[in-house]
Order: sequence, then C-alpha cells, then structure tokens
Amino acid sequence: MMVSMPTAAQGSKIERRIDPLSAIDRQFMAGQRQTIEALANQQGRQLTGDPDRDIDTLQAILDRGLVARDDTLTLQAMGIVLGDLLGSTLDMDWVVYRDRAGRSRALRYRDREIFLYPVTMISKRWEAGSQRPIASIYAEAVSKTKPLLPGARWR
Repeated sequence: MMVSMPTAAQGSKIERRIDPLSAIDRQFMAGQRQTIEALANQQGRQLTGDPDRDIDTLQAILDRGLVARDDTLTLQAMGIVLGDLLGSTLDMDWVVYRDRAGRSRALRYRDREIFLYPVTMISKRWEAGSQRPIASIYAEAVSKTKPLLPGARWR
C-alpha cells in the first residue's frame, strides 16, 4: 500500500523517527529532478509542476524506452518528480522516515501520521514488468490519501 498510517499498537513496537530532509537529501533529489528534466528535454518537453503535463511527460519517457527496467536510480528519480506532484496536490512535504526497516524519503501531511512513499511507486512496478500508467498510480495515491486528510468529507 502507498499510504502509511502507523497505529497506536504499532507505534509502541516500532522505533521510528521523522526528520527534515538533510542538505545531502535536498542536493541528491535536485540532481534526480535534473536527470528527469534532461530526459524530458530530449523529447522537446520540460517539467512544469502541472500534474497532467508532467505525468504525461513521465509516461512518455517510459513509453519511449528512455529508461531501462533495471535502471532503478532513474526510475526512482521519476518517483521523486511524481512525489513533487503529489506533495503539491495533497499539501504534503518531503521528510526522512526512519524505522527498523531503514531510511526512506517520504511525503508527510503536516504533523500528522499520514505518509506516502512515492520514490518507489514507479520503480517497483516498472521493474516487475507492470505496464500500469503513471496517471493511474497518481490517481490512486490521491484518492486513497485525500479521505485521510482533515476536512476531507467537505472537499
């Protein structure tokens, strides 16, 4: 599942820590975005921050075979761009989520226990051979997360 909300029972068993992105994280992620921007530019496109346009650009990158299925780093760079779009749409911010399983860059809704892990949303599926459209991945993440946000029933 893409949305994580630790329960009280889990919270007492799992040691976890949420931190802001470090300078190294921000630098790494900026480089990842530049990688995807360069792939977009090869197609005469650019990343704009508009979900419809950028999702179409990400899909075109995959459809044209510009990223190999085993190129995890570039596929995860696409996940960072997808995460930027999700963060903007859902008012979520990038954080570092650490628990016993390791360290992940995640999106968090304000100070709530609502997290998304977009970095691997594309890579895990693409590497497994899935042809699921990125628009579908984005729409599912939005539709599963919005009801969890405060005031969602009035939106």
